[in-house]
Amino acid sequence: MAEFDYIIVGAGSAGCVLANRLTADPRNRVLLIEDGGDNQHPFIKMAGGFVKIMGNPEFFRVFPMEARPGMRPGIHTYGRGLGGSSAINGTWYLPGMPKDFDGWTQRGLPGWGWDEIARCYARFESYREPGAHPGRGRDGELQVTASTYESPVFDALAAGFGTQGMPWLDDITTPNTHGVGRSQYTVDRKGVRESAYKAFVMPILSRSNLTIATHTAVKRVLIENGRATGVLTEAHGEERIHTAAAEVIVSAGVYGSPQLLQLSGIGAGADLQALGLPVISDLPMVGRQLADHTKFGVSFDLANHPGTNREFFGWRLYRNAIQYFLTGTGHLARVGMPLTGLIASEGVDADWPDLQVAAAPFAMRTVNEMAARPGSPLTPNPGLTFSGYHLRPRSRGSIRLTSPDFRDAPVVDPAIWADPYDKAKSLELFRLFRAIAASDPLKAFIGTERMPGPDVQDEEAITAELAKMVEVGLHGTGTCSMGTDRATSVTDARARVHGVGSLRVVDCSIMPTPVSGNTNGPAMAVAERAAELILEDVR
Repeated sequence: MAEFDYIIVGAGSAGCVLANRLTADPRNRVLLIEDGGDNQHPFIKMAGGFVKIMGNPEFFRVFPMEARPGMRPGIHTYGRGLGGSSAINGTWYLPGMPKDFDGWTQRGLPGWGWDEIARCYARFESYREPGAHPGRGRDGELQVTASTYESPVFDALAAGFGTQGMPWLDDITTPNTHGVGRSQYTVDRKGVRESAYKAFVMPILSRSNLTIATHTAVKRVLIENGRATGVLTEAHGEERIHTAAAEVIVSAGVYGSPQLLQLSGIGAGADLQALGLPVISDLPMVGRQLADHTKFGVSFDLANHPGTNREFFGWRLYRNAIQYFLTGTGHLARVGMPLTGLIASEGVDADWPDLQVAAAPFAMRTVNEMAARPGSPLTPNPGLTFSGYHLRPRSRGSIRLTSPDFRDAPVVDPAIWADPYDKAKSLELFRLFRAIAASDPLKAFIGTERMPGPDVQDEEAITAELAKMVEVGLHGTGTCSMGTDRATSVTDARARVHGVGSLRVVDCSIMPTPVSGNTNGPAMAVAERAAELILEDVR
């Protein structure tokens, strides 16, 4: 048995920030537990290398997904190993909008407004690109850089976005606005992925009060007399108890955190009893209120431009690899789409965009092509892709345990389009893609629509095709939501689990509503703010 002050379960985007901040005080003995490995594979360090390890169980945890009738079936994957999803994601960086967080305070959660969250971002950011808005941090741990891609088609895309009401922004993260700008990435200035582990933990490995346990699964949180006292772990077939003198902090992600709470006897009492689990705290909202951005893409043949597809095949791939390893630049130093736009849909305030759009002179094989001939999604044929998210869905899904065994993944019901409002917004996003593609600046570059195809025109046909294409954005929130009472939430305004002492949840699962952008940055900001609250409570 080993004793610590704080035990953090999960070394992902939130857990790594917590480990850094809590160990800054040498009196705090901290154990950071991670189910996966060290994630030092070259394809993880290389920002563009993640496509080569997609789905590898060494780096990804897989969750089965319940599909709605007529919708696309699939699975959910989240990061596994030091850095969590920040080690295997697309590196897109967006902080969300002020109204996202101010809305939390209006729900009775003081201390979570934009003023506090903006301060957290400024503390850990290191963004030094020209045109940065005044609130950006320059000297924090997390390096953020902007796309450097230049080409005639990039300029045409930016102009095409402009025809649909998205003016150019020098900094796409500028608060309270909408527009289009260069995508920003968690990639350092040498072209290396900035996972949360690289940014927040590697620089402090010399701290003697930090212990890291990898390849270690947490079977349950140990609770005695209504207080979390430690965790039961399993590593290499051996069980071990670790005790926490101060707190256990669960940072296992939007699926992993509610799973661990339920395995520990915290959740809807009837559901726990049905699986033979004890009921320590009857919290019906554990695993409920799952909200996720819905995502899909539309691709076209690319005319009068070679695009970037061919850069990942044959001798060009070898050339790009050599360029990357020698200079940290080129196609392998960036991943994702170089252009990002944010726009408010019909009936939505212009200073609180709810649609995120992006474009790149690159295309993957379509869903229909993959179904007809499974294999690599990459194609050498030049293409242009629009991709986007509906950022504020009204549908709410859930995760549920299938057994009391910690090794069995819970089943996820994302409830895509459960609310008709979300379907309407997907249709609006689709029409926006087509309008940009048909704009004058892009006429020279746009060829035939590949997916869903130019013959798909009426609303019924478009809806049927979108149902095959739409998927979750892997930006889930809400499954351990903060709130003011135990009937409608799981945690309080200080991220403490209702009804159990010395136990907190700190990750995207505590967000009561979705944020307007990719969740990697917001997960870090939530952890930064939670660390302040944890240290305040000690004082």
